[in-house]
Amino acid sequence: MKVKSLLIAALSLLALVMISFPVRDLAAEYCYGRVPGILDDETTEGLDVVPISEKAMLAYLRAIDSLEKAAAISPSSALYQKALAILYLQIGKWSETMQSLKASLPPGAPGGREAADKALFHLRRAAALEPTNPDYHLALGRLYDADRRDPNLAAGELHKAVNAYPVNVPLRYSVAMHYLLSGRKGDALEQSRLLGNLDDSYILRKPEHKADIIERETPEYLSMLTGSYLYSALEIAWRASQDPAVIKGIAPDNSEAARVVQVFLAARRIDEKAIK
Repeated sequence: MKVKSLLIAALSLLALVMISFPVRDLAAEYCYGRVPGILDDETTEGLDVVPISEKAMLAYLRAIDSLEKAAAISPSSALYQKALAILYLQIGKWSETMQSLKASLPPGAPGGREAADKALFHLRRAAALEPTNPDYHLALGRLYDADRRDPNLAAGELHKAVNAYPVNVPLRYSVAMHYLLSGRKGDALEQSRLLGNLDDSYILRKPEHKADIIERETPEYLSMLTGSYLYSALEIAWRASQDPAVIKGIAPDNSEAARVVQVFLAARRIDEKAIK
């Protein structure tokens, strides 16, 4: 009888544990799912986020409260941490603008510095929960740079971002552009070289029509070349170096890449034959 009672108790406990996890997740999802409605701009049709203003700040604070509840209920979810970071970043930019104009912030609204710190906290949490997610590391690197913290921290996060997904072309482009815009031209050149070697969006997929399309230089073909990530890599390299020889060195060694280089140099009226 005692063994039977213990077995029933154990099964009851197991059932309670199995039930509690879905209920907890549902509660967290409910809090997260409320946010679009809280931030809805009632002056427009559909679900549109209301712009941040003194009047709308209460809604943003309510949205943060709902997300914090979701994060507390499900602390292992990086999604809620990311959402909190995004809201704090948006509020922080608005608060900085208001403070620069010597305007008072609405009650409860965090100042620019406080909001940036909270965004950083939640981004760190998201990256710790999903260390292989490159987007979190990229966002952290950008925030470290924007916040003018230790540049080594930014470089470390950007390095983690590309290492987490090294063959992701859009990610590599984002990192290269960030390096360029933050003044790290050597890193921008290195990333643009890797970007150029990864990209294949300029390569025609139908070899039976390739010669004809290249010869006729149709608008569609030229648009494909200029819209490729290789072309963007050349643009980054040009802005970083202003050296046509560097541009030629960035491109992979194939005829179609060489055509991208020709189009790029021609757009800048640079004579390819004069390049040593």
